[in-house]
Amino acid sequence: MEQVRKILIILSTAERDKAMAGLMLAKNTQENHWFDEVRVVLFGPVERLLSEDKEIADLGRDVFKIAARPVACKAFADDKPVSESLRNLGCEIEQVGGIIAEYIRNGFVPLVF
Repeated sequence: MEQVRKILIILSTAERDKAMAGLMLAKNTQENHWFDEVRVVLFGPVERLLSEDKEIADLGRDVFKIAARPVACKAFADDKPVSESLRNLGCEIEQVGGIIAEYIRNGFVPLVF
């Protein structure tokens, strides 16, 4: 069995504690080099949480500085006007369905919070 080398953290939850756990995992994984690569995708209600909760936003900003190419779901961000807040945190806004599929095709193991 091949070792897991790359992880994709998909943050989707509206639950604060789950969002915090996912962000902390992303941060610790990157800082401690637990995997070769880590990517973060925001998909859904967590986008609003990041735009409204200062502690979550501060942690998100820290994670997005070290995570390669953090990206948020354009459809949700535009529908719930949070795009600008997410950009200010350092996150790109794009359609993420194809991005998630491409990461998985390229060997990233998805972890969903």
